[in-house]
Amino acid sequence: MLLSAALLALFSGSQPRPQISAAEFTKRTAQRIVASGVPGAALAVFRDGKLIHQQASGLADVEQRNPYTTELAFEIGSLSKQFTASALLLLVAEGKLALDAPLGTLLDDLPEAWRAATVEQVMQHVSGIPDYEESAGYDYYNEAHAAADIVRRAAEHKPHFNPGERFEYSNTGYYLLSLIVEKQSGLPFERFLATRVFAPLGMRSSYALERPTGVTVATGYHSRSGARTAQPPIAWSATLGAGGIVSTLADMLLWDEALYTDRLLPSALRAKLWEPARANDGSTIPYGAGWFTDRTRELTHLSHSGQTNGFSCAYLRFPEQQLSVLVHCNTYGGGRVDAIARAAAAHFLPALNYYLLPAPSDDDPDSTAEHLAALRQAVLKEGELELLGTGMRRFASEASFAGEREPLRALVNSSRSFHFLRQRSLGEGADAVEEFLYRQAHASGETFWTMRFAEGVLVSLNWEDE
Repeated sequence: MLLSAALLALFSGSQPRPQISAAEFTKRTAQRIVASGVPGAALAVFRDGKLIHQQASGLADVEQRNPYTTELAFEIGSLSKQFTASALLLLVAEGKLALDAPLGTLLDDLPEAWRAATVEQVMQHVSGIPDYEESAGYDYYNEAHAAADIVRRAAEHKPHFNPGERFEYSNTGYYLLSLIVEKQSGLPFERFLATRVFAPLGMRSSYALERPTGVTVATGYHSRSGARTAQPPIAWSATLGAGGIVSTLADMLLWDEALYTDRLLPSALRAKLWEPARANDGSTIPYGAGWFTDRTRELTHLSHSGQTNGFSCAYLRFPEQQLSVLVHCNTYGGGRVDAIARAAAAHFLPALNYYLLPAPSDDDPDSTAEHLAALRQAVLKEGELELLGTGMRRFASEASFAGEREPLRALVNSSRSFHFLRQRSLGEGADAVEEFLYRQAHASGETFWTMRFAEGVLVSLNWEDE
């Protein structure tokens, strides 16, 4: 059912609310973790090289009922890529590697179609080399594999484009970059990381292959089969620098601080980590080497997520404000760790807070009414779901999403207003979407909904209350 434009107009014009207190933020973060349905999660916020907030909720081991704590180690997944890129740049600084070197001059036994891609193109995910995860899946990371098997699995797919033509994320690329570090340095990659990266920065709890004494890792889980299942530790040889590092929040603070200084890399090379790539046609790609680049409310920020078969994490950095947020949880699928990270950033950087956004006049109340109807379909499974794309229909209908839908039902059912804030056009061609931000008042407060539409149907939904 479409809510009429006249009814929507009755509830417009709510006023900005002051930033919540530290105690209230801690309480809401704990509630977000519980509502996400993950076994356990932890959050840390860094500013000017110092830890300014940390908290944890839930369980590190469901069977043993051990609590999740901020001291636990976790699999950082694809955050490993920024360490791998830094390792390569260390070799560049020493004159042992050139970024424009083709892979075929550095590694043997590669498919011919991969050999022309340069080291830098692989770092930037513009090489065209297929992602072995596409055919192997996440369970592949549970067992040891030889490099030849990784190459074979990736080569089951032909490259989708020539090097430099466009962006396409490839774990295979970062696996190969790990092998390049080994060959050019003469050290196993895990040893290179331990001696050239972790030890110099004091990251004593971080490792790739051998867990240091005294380091406790949370138990990872996934529930893709319908039941939550404990997972074995990620197999280093199955991923290397694409996603195999284990670390802690305390060690990641040391890493974060190093990214502001020349302690590990000189500034010119360090900038390569977040310098946007350029395609062959000159267009800019918002990815450097291990970091996505973006702007939110005129603030530049860097971001990357990580996921393994048993863990998920999200890492946000605002270099100009020297503020960073890192959230991790012990399950595949993440339970919205990205939203928890964004809410923390908005709390500690008021310029990001949605409450400060001006409320414009709504020039298209009919679209707003239709978007509210799409929200009700997604959360309440109301009507025929004709306003939802395939993924959002799954969200509305499948039991695996019930834990995420349930706390949203009360918000939508008790709605008092649904007010348009902004619209943005994102992507081009087949990837084009329209993003809308709405501010909703309801019985328990207010929620900000980010809704993305493609070809008239809802394809993405995100919600935050700060």
